[in-house]
Amino acid sequence: MTQQSNSIDQIAAWARALEAGQVPPAAFALAKKAFLDTLAVSLSGSQLDSVRIVTALASELGQGDGPCSVIGHGFKADVLAAALANGTAAHAELFDDNNEPMMSHPSASLVSALLPLGQSRGLGGAEVLLAYVAGFEVNVVLGRQLNPRLYEAGWHVTRTLGVLGVTAACCRLLTLGPQPFRAALGIAASMASGLRQNFGTMTMALHAGLTARDAVHAALLAEKDFLSDGEALDGKYGFFNLFAGAKPQALPLGQPFELVQSGIIFKPYPSGAPTHAAVHAALALHDRLGDRLHEMAAIVCHVHPWNFMTLREGVPADTLRARVSLRYCVAAALCFGALGSAQFTDEALGDPLVQKFMALIEIRQADDLPDNGLFPAAVEVRLADGYSDTVRCDIPPGAPAMPMSEAEADRKYRRCAAIVLDAPAIERTRAMILSIDRLADVGELCVALEGGGRP
Repeated sequence: MTQQSNSIDQIAAWARALEAGQVPPAAFALAKKAFLDTLAVSLSGSQLDSVRIVTALASELGQGDGPCSVIGHGFKADVLAAALANGTAAHAELFDDNNEPMMSHPSASLVSALLPLGQSRGLGGAEVLLAYVAGFEVNVVLGRQLNPRLYEAGWHVTRTLGVLGVTAACCRLLTLGPQPFRAALGIAASMASGLRQNFGTMTMALHAGLTARDAVHAALLAEKDFLSDGEALDGKYGFFNLFAGAKPQALPLGQPFELVQSGIIFKPYPSGAPTHAAVHAALALHDRLGDRLHEMAAIVCHVHPWNFMTLREGVPADTLRARVSLRYCVAAALCFGALGSAQFTDEALGDPLVQKFMALIEIRQADDLPDNGLFPAAVEVRLADGYSDTVRCDIPPGAPAMPMSEAEADRKYRRCAAIVLDAPAIERTRAMILSIDRLADVGELCVALEGGGRP
């Protein structure tokens, strides 16, 4: 694109001008898959304690009974409270999608902001889908430029960088003019935050909810002529210098679209992405060893150096920490031959064989694994009689090179949705999501996702 005066101008000009005809059909198809996946994990995540607390507080503060559906909780709230609750639910199980260059979860906050905002304005699914594409593109292009510095500094990029792209998506959905669009991005820059130190706690999920809420808030403030500094991204004390220590070299938005170029990683396991390659290897070893699992004498996880920066060490004290613990995820996969929601319970965490395996696990850095951003790993086991076996996984399932099939995506949706919805509602909502571009009003879908009564 032609050079604009600064990054805010470039982002606003590109996102405002984006039309559906410019978006490759493959990008729209993947965006629909992202909505299906995100709403699946939002339904299952809605029943976790973190989300129950957020929704209960919204009711206590008088934010209930608004126009926007709170997923899985059977009631409505104001647009900000709904975005916060739904975004927290989307990230609560760490089951939501990833993008490799963004090094974060793009869809949790995008979907959770756009649906209540669209519902509050009676907007159609095609408009929401196009806004998603715009926000995804902004976030991944920025992530490609600013990472790994942003992530290495300790920021949770889902929150810190995510608020910029989600704000751009909200502005696109509201069709804001040039000045309010730019102002909203400047407002969002001052909302950026999110510490990786809070990984493995309720606050990790809250990051996605805060991002969705803040993006909606920034767009609505700007719509009312609230102003910000035009150099909030590029300035001496702007976002890029403070968070990443450098300004992006270029912003090649839509050249090509990142939904096509880098795609989306859809998770088969409800745990941190850096565990997935090792889990996949551990599951294969479980099948190979069968009845000999009790003879385990040693377990070595060979991982990429990035794993050490991302995952928590030690033995996890609770199920939230377990989701970001390579030690637990590998031990559970070896023990149970599965890693789903049923493996993140107090009972599973306390299983004697899981505890034994965690104590045996040694995690080593391996320099021969590919630097592909997918946290490749190899798991080596040794039994008491000296028998050993190793399984290596360079590309975990769900990555663009090993994509989740439509059948697998459907199974994930049905399994997650069944926690909240009955069978007819599951099929009805699934059909609406997959044809979201034909919905005249996304409110119809949002209401269908509310589920049962208050928590």
